[in-house]
Amino acid sequence: MHDQHEPRNEFVDRLEWHITREVRRRNRSTQSYRSIPLWRTKALLGILLLIVGSMAVGGVVVAASYQAENNERRDLLVSAYERRAELARQRLASATEQLHSAERAVALGVATQDALPEARFKAAEAQAQVRSVELQLEEIRLTGRQPLNEISSPRVGGRDFVGERLLSDMSLPEVALDLARSRLRRAESLLSLGLIDLMDVNSARVQVAELEASIQAFEKKLEIRRAFLENKTDAAMAELRVLESDALQKQKMIAPKVELARKQLERAKTNVQLGTGQRVDLAQATLRLQELETEATKADLDLLLVRRQIEQRRQ
Repeated sequence: MHDQHEPRNEFVDRLEWHITREVRRRNRSTQSYRSIPLWRTKALLGILLLIVGSMAVGGVVVAASYQAENNERRDLLVSAYERRAELARQRLASATEQLHSAERAVALGVATQDALPEARFKAAEAQAQVRSVELQLEEIRLTGRQPLNEISSPRVGGRDFVGERLLSDMSLPEVALDLARSRLRRAESLLSLGLIDLMDVNSARVQVAELEASIQAFEKKLEIRRAFLENKTDAAMAELRVLESDALQKQKMIAPKVELARKQLERAKTNVQLGTGQRVDLAQATLRLQELETEATKADLDLLLVRRQIEQRRQ
């Protein structure tokens, strides 16, 4: 009888077969490894090092290529804006000379004061353009890219180029407002003497209202810009506030135009009734009022939509 503690013959045979097979496999593996010549091993290591080195060199070449591209792009931008700046300076020199000529003509009595406001405005406009382009050029030289004009743009090199450009651009409507107020005072004076019509005075008042709304919009944008830079509002809210400011500006600029158009329509109706006016003038006045009322409705809607977005973001 077979002892239960002794292994069966089949088990011993299988165990012997597995052990023998494993020994042979290991011997073949060792022989294969030893059969690789030393020179071939060194060659393989050399190839590996060459591949790694090539990858490193390739990375340096790509980085240098990108840098060269960036430098070329910056140089092209700088060159383009330098040309713009030079043209702006030439226009400023011409506008300044025209202003001096107008001032001399008025001083000599060969021209009236009416020639000065337009010349002063053109000189101020040219000066604002020079300042704006110079600021853009300075930013390009620092960043190598197009200037950023969004109210939520970051500072560049510690400078607030967006705010500086806003201040520069605001100088033009400020000059225009001074001139418009002067024209309004002159118109009111002429009206008191019976030399001009009330509609002329109303037109001058509309111009003053438009420019006041424009300056208020600039001031609001500067306020939003400061709040963003001081981390009192995030970028999305700052941009929404700018849209709100633009909608308010449009609303304020259209309102006096609508009021003036209504008065002009009433006058056209009266003239037609009295036989001193033509129906074509009445039709034009009617169309003008309808167009302005449509613009006013759109401005009201734009403001409503922006404010709704602001409220949704607050929630």
